[in-house]
Formats: sequence, C-alpha cells, structure tokens
Amino acid sequence: MKKIVLTTVLTIALMAVLSALALPWWFGMEAEKSYSAMIDQLARGSGLQFTGRNYHRGWLNSTAETVIRLPEAKFEIVASHQISHGPLPLDRIRQGDWKPAQAHIASQLRFNATGQDHNAAWPPLNAEITFHLRGDGSVRAEMPAVRKSGEQGQILDWRGLSMNMSFDREWKQFRFDAQMPGLVLSAPGEGEFSLSRISLNSDMHEGTAGYFFGDAALTVGKMEFGGAAGHLALQGLEVSTSAKPGGENVNMIIRYRVGEARTAEDRYGPGQLVLELRHLDAAALVKFKNEVDGIYRGNLPPPQAAMMVAGKGLELIGALSKKAPELEVTQLSLKTRAGEISGKAKFVLDGRKADLGQNPMLLLTSIAGDVELSLPPAVVSQLLAPQIRRDIEAYRENSLSAQDMARLDAETMEKIVERAVPQYLARNEFTRHLVEDNGRYKLILSLRHGQMQLNGKPWHLPTRASRSL
Repeated sequence: MKKIVLTTVLTIALMAVLSALALPWWFGMEAEKSYSAMIDQLARGSGLQFTGRNYHRGWLNSTAETVIRLPEAKFEIVASHQISHGPLPLDRIRQGDWKPAQAHIASQLRFNATGQDHNAAWPPLNAEITFHLRGDGSVRAEMPAVRKSGEQGQILDWRGLSMNMSFDREWKQFRFDAQMPGLVLSAPGEGEFSLSRISLNSDMHEGTAGYFFGDAALTVGKMEFGGAAGHLALQGLEVSTSAKPGGENVNMIIRYRVGEARTAEDRYGPGQLVLELRHLDAAALVKFKNEVDGIYRGNLPPPQAAMMVAGKGLELIGALSKKAPELEVTQLSLKTRAGEISGKAKFVLDGRKADLGQNPMLLLTSIAGDVELSLPPAVVSQLLAPQIRRDIEAYRENSLSAQDMARLDAETMEKIVERAVPQYLARNEFTRHLVEDNGRYKLILSLRHGQMQLNGKPWHLPTRASRSL
C-alpha cells in the first residue's frame, strides 16, 4: 500500500515537473503566433512594409528581427527582439515583476540609411511589448533626446519621445498615446523652426467593413518659424477627428484650432474650423486604402504609382457619390484686432443617377452647395488700406505742395483711408463682390448643376484677360 502511494506521489510530482518544464515551450509557440499576428496587423493597418525574419525559438526565450520599410524611402528600420516566454518571463522576474504573461518582448529599433551613418544621427527607439495571458497586450516605448550639429552649422535638437499603446487579442481595439517635448531645426541664414509640447492620442476600434472608428487628436503647444522672411508663432494648435458609424457609412467630424497666431506686425486668434463629413461609404474607403497600400508595396516607378493612385481616387469618388455624401463647414471663425471673420458652407455630391467613376466630367454637375463668408467693416478697411495708401502717396508726390504734404500726418492719413473705403470697394477684385448686411460685409457663393452664382447673380471664374482689364 505504501509503495502504491509513494509511486502515485512520485508520478504526480514528475508530471508537475514535466508540465512546468513544458509550459515555457508551449508559451514560446504561442508567443511566436502572437508575434506573427502583430506583424501581419501592422502591415495591413499602416501602409508600411513589415517583414519578420530570423525567428529562433528556444525553451525560455526566443529572438527575432523585423524590417520596416516605407515605400520609396531611402532608409529602413530594423527592429531586434528579445522574447521571454511565459507564464513567468525571466526578464520581468529579474526586475521584480512576477505577474504572469504569455510573453514579454524587449525591442530596439534602429534606422539604416543607404550611404549614410544614420545610426549616428538618431538614437534607437527602445520598446517593451507584453502579451497578457488573455491574448491582449500593451507597448511602452521611448527614444532619448539627441542634439546634432552639421558641417555647415545646422543644428538638430530632438528632445525625446515616449509612447504607450494597448490592443485587444483580436487586434480590433487600439489605444495610443505619444508625447514629444520638442524639436528645433536651425541653419545659418535660413532661420529656425521649432515645435514644443507635442502629443498624439487615439482610441480606435474596428467596425463596419473593417473601418476603424473612434477619436484621435494631435496637439502642439507652440510652433515657431523665424528667419529673413519674417517671424510667425502659433500657439495652442490642435487637429482632432471623430469617426462614428451610421449604418454602413462613416460620419466624421474634423476640428482645427489655433489659440493664437503672432507675426511681427499683428496678432490673430483664437480661430477654429469644424468640418463634418456624412454618409461616407465605409466599404469603399477600406477598399481604396487597401488598394493604394498594395500599389505602393509593389515598388513601382513613382510616376506609374501616382497615375494608378489617381485612377483609384476617381473610382473612390464614384463609389462614394452613390451615397450622396455631405461636406459641411459648421464653424469657421478667426478673431482679429479688427473684428471676427466667420463663415459656413455645405456641399453635397450626388452621384446616385450618374456614374462619376466612368465619367469624371459629370463631377461638377453633381456637386451642389453654398459658401458664406462674413467680414466686419474694419477687416475690409484693412484689406483696402494698402491700395489706398499707394494712391495717396502717388498723388502726394505729384500734386501736393510741401506745405500740404506736411499736413498729412499719420492721424490725417488714417481718416483719409477710412473715408475712401466705400469708393475703393468696387476697385478691388475681392471686395467688389461683398454686399453690406446688418453692419457687416458678406459674400455668398452657390453652385448648382455646374453653374455658379455670387450673391444671387450668375458668376464665372475671371479669366486672365478679364483680370488684366
């Protein structure tokens, strides 16, 4: 009896030991599957070329490489991976992390460029990828700061990058967040360009026809250009998108914002532009993206690739027009010292009774819409002031005596400009189309059946000959 019990205990213990020894091998096979799925998903979703190679699977860990290429680019990114198998990845245990996982991957991404020592210019991007037991995962990555000087005095000051991403086991839900403190580029005689406090985040999920819906935003704390041509500073920049399903279609909102824009002479802002796109065929958009990615992955000569993409673009317009998509500018505003400029617009592309993909000439007759722009009087005066001042200066030099010229001080000039504005409205190519409405100047452009109307009257785009008259 004792021998039977002892044999049973030893058998169970041996099976437990064998199972424990086999687990890393099994998790290694699962890790390779997850790695391959990750490469396939990145290749499908990014438009880049991802190639996995040199995968060597061991018992407790594996190694692999991924080559990333952008079509037509003269460089590639080589990612080296050290993969620790679950259920208790050894590299995480060494760091005091005993949390079970399917696998943990430590990756290093380096730039390789033909004929250049690109590795010396950019530091590697270090990433940690964890595949959890449920099959979902997370990524943490960092690139350190670098400062480089060129032979002709150029300076590159890159202040680092950090990012986080999470994904589900089916690769259908993604959350992404990246932060970059700043970037400065300068060259003697050409000035300086700088960006600061840059962030990019998105929360996306796959939906109808494989289209990814969700929200994304890019923000820049400050952007500056400075050089011989002048200085421009933009603060509080933001571009955000929100895509939601509407049956088989996509409805999207795109927002552009700027907190303030400064030049050496003036200040503008805040400003905002909000676009709404409705009734976009999700399947057509996904098909177009896949076909364009396939064209660029084919390594065709650039002119041939461009022509093929243009052809696919016409096909996309024809497919989208069958759902009568809408583009509406729901908000356009920019504050200036002279007042606020505002506007709105709405267009519909209705190809339900025409085949725009086969006959692009029908495009103009299939678009209907209106654009309205509203300006305060002070802004109109600013637009006309340079022309008025030039005429006053010419008259001043040819017709006024020295005594009369002495009377034309700055204050007097401003009064003359203000009084002359009504007479100059019709002499400017833009302002002559404005009409007064409740103390503001407005312009309304309409398009119907290929015919344009300006403020309710037929209008044609001015030809070069008419502009010279």
